[in-house]
Amino acid sequence: MQAERKDKKKAAMKTVAVRMANSTQGREPALLFAARQAEEVLPDAEVHPLPFAPDWLLGLSTWRRQVLPVLDAAKLYGFDAAAGRHLYLVLRTAAPAAEGGRRLLRCLLKIPSQISARELPAQCAASSAAENGLDPALIKGVFAHENGLLIVPDLLPALCPAA
Repeated sequence: MQAERKDKKKAAMKTVAVRMANSTQGREPALLFAARQAEEVLPDAEVHPLPFAPDWLLGLSTWRRQVLPVLDAAKLYGFDAAAGRHLYLVLRTAAPAAEGGRRLLRCLLKIPSQISARELPAQCAASSAAENGLDPALIKGVFAHENGLLIVPDLLPALCPAA
């Protein structure tokens, strides 16, 4: 009975889904973040470009007196750029700290304007990043469901590249 409650709790986990522009093997992809990772959605951001940065690193911006990197979700995860309006999603994640423990990292993620809060579908099957044409180094998990593909991205390789 307790295991059944855990399963229901997992299925009801609140998430933020960002629909991407192109389909992956005939399925509509969406980047999926835990709701607690998404701090704010911004309609616009002043981005200061960085010379010699990869194309997915748009530059730096300020948010609440913090300087944050601005990443382009479409370029980073290999999707077509969405036409029209876009938003900036303030995301947080944790990384191992050099002295042990964890440190909080934040970034602005440039996303298409198709963003929604949703619950995880109860019926979905695990899939692999590679079989869906995605870079496994940037993906924590991929789940197929009747309406598309849910992609759980890993921001750490972009925010803390190996030296």
